[in-house]
Amino acid sequence: MLSSKNIFLRTLQPYDTDDISKWENDSKNWKVSGTIKPFTKAEIESFVNAEHNINLNKQIRYVICLNSTQKAIGTVDLFEYDTQNKILGVGILIAELTNRNKGYASESLGLIIDYCRNELRIVNLFCNILKDNATSIRLFENLGFQFVEECVLFENEVNYYELKL
Repeated sequence: MLSSKNIFLRTLQPYDTDDISKWENDSKNWKVSGTIKPFTKAEIESFVNAEHNINLNKQIRYVICLNSTQKAIGTVDLFEYDTQNKILGVGILIAELTNRNKGYASESLGLIIDYCRNELRIVNLFCNILKDNATSIRLFENLGFQFVEECVLFENEVNYYELKL
């Protein structure tokens, strides 16, 4: 578990199935994930109950929880883990609008950056942000990510950013 002043990050647990199903099946979140149809409950349960090991799966999802209530408010995904070149992708979702713009995403990414640098020994962390998502662009830039190029991902124009660790 990774923790900071207001939040902590933990791995998926079986009791996360309902939240993950709700968040994954919200079509507003599909653009950057390439999702084209809702996931079934069985698919979500299989994902949540699978072994969560970045070295085996080349990806892992952490649940963002509030320290004050233990409530899950979103996720941080690490993906496309290239162990040879020490490169890793990161994405974040603060699911509920009421929890956005409170610094939770920044705290979560700060924890993940430290984890990637100190535990995984990553040298290059990257993200893809929809070109019109000014809030996410500002978040990642404030944490040191540098714009590299514009590209197309799942038929959407995105900005590709990197953070050299």
